[in-house]
Amino acid sequence: MTAAWYACGRLALLGLLLAAAVACGGGGTPAGPGGAAPAGAPRAESLQTVLQHAETSFRDGDYVEAQKAYEQALQIDPGQSRATANLATCYLKNRAVKKAQELLRRYLADHPDDPAAHLVLARAYVRQGELGPAAAELRQVLRTHPDFVMAHYNLGFVAYRSRLYEEAEAHLKRAVELKPDLPDGHYTLGLTYMALRRYPESIASLERAVQVEPKHVGARFNLANACARAGRMKDAEKHLAVYAELSGRSKAHQEKETQIKTSSVKAIQFMLDRQYPEALAEYRRLAESHPDYAPLYSEIGQLQIRLGRRDEALETLRKAVALDPKLSDPHYLLAGLYRERGDAQAAERELEIFTALETIPEGKSGY
Repeated sequence: MTAAWYACGRLALLGLLLAAAVACGGGGTPAGPGGAAPAGAPRAESLQTVLQHAETSFRDGDYVEAQKAYEQALQIDPGQSRATANLATCYLKNRAVKKAQELLRRYLADHPDDPAAHLVLARAYVRQGELGPAAAELRQVLRTHPDFVMAHYNLGFVAYRSRLYEEAEAHLKRAVELKPDLPDGHYTLGLTYMALRRYPESIASLERAVQVEPKHVGARFNLANACARAGRMKDAEKHLAVYAELSGRSKAHQEKETQIKTSSVKAIQFMLDRQYPEALAEYRRLAESHPDYAPLYSEIGQLQIRLGRRDEALETLRKAVALDPKLSDPHYLLAGLYRERGDAQAAERELEIFTALETIPEGKSGY
C-alpha cells in the first residue's frame, strides 16, 4: 500500500466517514469561574448525544435511523461537516439522491473548501449521470488533496465518458500509479487507449486489469477486441472464450439475484417493522438455499450487530467479503467491529476498502 493511498484512506476516515465512538460536533463550552455551566451547555450536550446515536446507527449500517439522527443534529448546528457528509451518504444509501445534492450544495455555499462534501456531491452527480458537475466537484477535491487516488480515477472515468481522452489518460495513469491494484483504473485506461487507437497500450492496460481481477468481464471482452484490432487473432480468440464463459456465469448470477430479491420480501418487511429476530431467521433460511450469495450474509451480519451478537456478526461479515470482496457495506461494518476490539490496523484497512468501493461510480463504463 503506497503512502498516497494510505493518506487518501485517512482523508476518507476523517472527512467522509464517521469515526465510531468519537464524539464530533461543537463540544461543550467550559464552565465559568463559579462552576456553573453557561447557557449553551445543554444545547451542546444535546448535539453530542444526537451525534453519538447517529454514529452508532451509521456504524451498524442502519442508514434510516442514522439519517433521522443526522437531520436532528443539523437542525441544532447546520455547520457540522462530518454530519453533513454522512447525512448525504445516508440519502444516497436510501435512494434520495436529489436530497443529497440539495443538502451538499447548501452546505458548500458556506464551506467551499470541505473536501468530503465535494466528494459525496460528486458521487451524487455521477449517480444522476451529471458528469460535468461531478468533474467540477472532483477537481475541487484535488485542489486541496492532489494525490487522492479515487478522485483521479473518477475524473478519468468522467473524462473518458465525455470523450476527453487526453484528460482521461492523465488522471487514470495517476490513479494506477497511486494504487496499482485498482482493476477499474487499468480497465478504463485500456478503453481510453483503444479509443485513441493505441492498441498495444490498450492491451497492456487491459491485461493488467485481468491480472488484478481475472473475472473482470468487460476487460476480457475488450482484450479480445484490442487483440483483434492489433492483428493478434489467437490471443483475441483466447480472451473471447474466457469472456463467453464469464458472461454466461454473469447472466446466471443476475437470474439468481432476481430470484433471491423476490424471495426476500418477507425478510425486508420484518426489517421495516424492526422485527429483527424474525428478519434474521428469514435471511438465514435464504442463506441455506443460497450459501454462496454474499449480500445475504451482509444482511445477516448487520442484524446480528443490532441484536448485540457481535462475535457472530464478525464471522458472518468475514464470510460475506470472502464471497464478494467488492461488496462495500460489510467492510464498513467490519471496521466498526474491529475498532471495538481495539484492532485499529484492521479497522483502518476495512475503512480504506470501503472508501474505495463507495467512491467508484456505480454506473461503470460499459462494453
